[in-house]
Amino acid sequence: MDPDALLADLDADQRAAVTTESHLVAVIAGAGSGKTRVLTRRIAHRIESGSAHARHTLALTFTREAAGEIRKRLLRLGLRERVEAGTFHSVMLGVLKQRWADTGRRPLTVVADRRRLVNDAVDAADRRSVPAFLAEIDWAAARGISADSYASAARRSQRRPAPGVERCAAAYKDYEQLKKRRGVIDFDDVLGHALRDLRRDAVFADSVRWRFRHLLVDEAQDLNPLQHQLVDVLRQGRDDLFLVGDPSQAIYGFNGADPSLLIDVETRFPGVEIVRLPVNHRCTPQIVRAGVHVLTVTGQPSPLVSNRADGPLVEQLVADDEGDEAKQVAQFVLRSDPNLVRTGEIAVLARTNKQLRLFEDELRALGLPVRRSATASGSPLQVAVRQAAALGSASQLRSWAHDVLDAPVALIDPTPAETRQYERRTRDTRRVALRSDNPPDADADPERRVAAGVLEFLREQTLGDGSGFRSWVATTNPFQDASTDGVELLTFHASKGREWHTVIVSGVESSLVPHKSATTATTKAEEGRLLYVATTRATDRLLLTHAARRGGYARTVSPYIAELELDEAAPSPPPPRRRRASSNSLISSLRAWRDEAARAAGILPAELCSDRDLSTIARSRPTTADELAELSAFGQVTARRLAPQILPLIEAAEPVEANSQRGDQSDRSTMTGA
Repeated sequence: MDPDALLADLDADQRAAVTTESHLVAVIAGAGSGKTRVLTRRIAHRIESGSAHARHTLALTFTREAAGEIRKRLLRLGLRERVEAGTFHSVMLGVLKQRWADTGRRPLTVVADRRRLVNDAVDAADRRSVPAFLAEIDWAAARGISADSYASAARRSQRRPAPGVERCAAAYKDYEQLKKRRGVIDFDDVLGHALRDLRRDAVFADSVRWRFRHLLVDEAQDLNPLQHQLVDVLRQGRDDLFLVGDPSQAIYGFNGADPSLLIDVETRFPGVEIVRLPVNHRCTPQIVRAGVHVLTVTGQPSPLVSNRADGPLVEQLVADDEGDEAKQVAQFVLRSDPNLVRTGEIAVLARTNKQLRLFEDELRALGLPVRRSATASGSPLQVAVRQAAALGSASQLRSWAHDVLDAPVALIDPTPAETRQYERRTRDTRRVALRSDNPPDADADPERRVAAGVLEFLREQTLGDGSGFRSWVATTNPFQDASTDGVELLTFHASKGREWHTVIVSGVESSLVPHKSATTATTKAEEGRLLYVATTRATDRLLLTHAARRGGYARTVSPYIAELELDEAAPSPPPPRRRRASSNSLISSLRAWRDEAARAAGILPAELCSDRDLSTIARSRPTTADELAELSAFGQVTARRLAPQILPLIEAAEPVEANSQRGDQSDRSTMTGA
């Protein structure tokens, strides 16, 4: 590694965090201040200088993706020795598996799906309360509270679960007993078992501390009490600890996260050196000021400043209701630079998943591509995941996966050439799908992608079942779409760690921001941090929207932005009714044809024709098979066979008004400076 290159592109605060000689360091890194860069440069700098060893360095993160990013950056910096980087659960599970092997103990099976186990543990009459039981078990497990201690701890914390504390305590005990009978543990048990063994066996504890003598913790504000305890045990006797995080981005209180590790860092770790990163390198000053305003209003002032040149004022859009909001947002995107849509540089964020559906419908109606989670409700991948999750054992999962991966793709009356083409594509898909860093397109062979994911899951959890696979998908997001084309739709929580050129933060109004469930000062403060996270995802342009009515009820602008200086977004004149009706009618006809043809062929609709192709066909209206082939992914042979079914639908649709098309083109040219 080049020692000068490790520091060349760092600002003064970042360089101080990377090069400090202290081994006990806490970095308070504001949004966009380069915390991952500082973390990886710190690792590389210490290894290059000889004050740390790669094989004894452990970086703890919260997601598999974050751990992979750390490893990739270290490789790009020239570090060739392996550094252990992983989630708390994956690292400790590896430690436990090695301990079980060394001591000749039977390994315990990790079950990812608590819901199914709790459902099996309680009486039939209590099964409607399973979500409430799960919430209480999660709350207790995150704090290391046993089933026997739950009731008293819940009362001290003034917990008021709907089924009552006593019923929750009984369900928790039944759940623990069922796990013992079946010889299984859940993910939180992994940390509990590791802590217990580290505390009871001094020799084992010393060996683990020797192995992981240089400890780094990413996103330290998100640690729960159980993870706090693990950090304390691992650093004992060494104080070689590097914490990175931002209390202003602590947004997982509902999951048991406790940001006090950073807030009270000087008390928790006497002698710790604190380095602050107050410079945001991501956002314009206007966007940073909007985020800081939200924190200030909620009693959490921040020193964050931007080092970028001025950009436009933060814009606002006031809609009549949620439907009008979605229409205006779609028009706003339509008038934006098409290159931003093409490169995935526009996102619509919402407080809840439920809000996103209207935006998706309106964007698609205008022919704009949309990206959501690969396993979002109703997607082909979700259907395939649900199919795998219904399987009850590892052997059934494995058999299903091999059957899917080895089977030919169903086609509508395939020619021999198409059969060979699809067999070749099947082999390629199987090979590519197993590479988590380069998955195929979201609409391409979803069953095969899921089947490849099943085999990856079974390599990690050899005794896993369908319910465990479903939870593994939820926690690892293995099917992230590699495509960057389209407007991305996601929740405030899911946006953390991401960034886009243009961000539309929707529903910034009463009952949503703060959410109506936030009834205490603590939860309302977290809602403020959540909006701060959402606003600071934008690098250059930020639009805040709210509706005067939602769900039939009057709403007011959120108090978090009521006094913020905002610019009115350009008005969004609705397109001519005739054109909208024509476009929607044709897309509906095409989708009905696709669904029926897919059912007849025994395949998923997206395998026959993607939503993107349908939108392109509806917008461009091909008149020949050759034009259909050019506009879609069908290929010449399939396009010629399907043209007699598709072209009559286009011919029967209401014609598009030429003036409307010219108006749209003019709008686009004006907005992009063409």
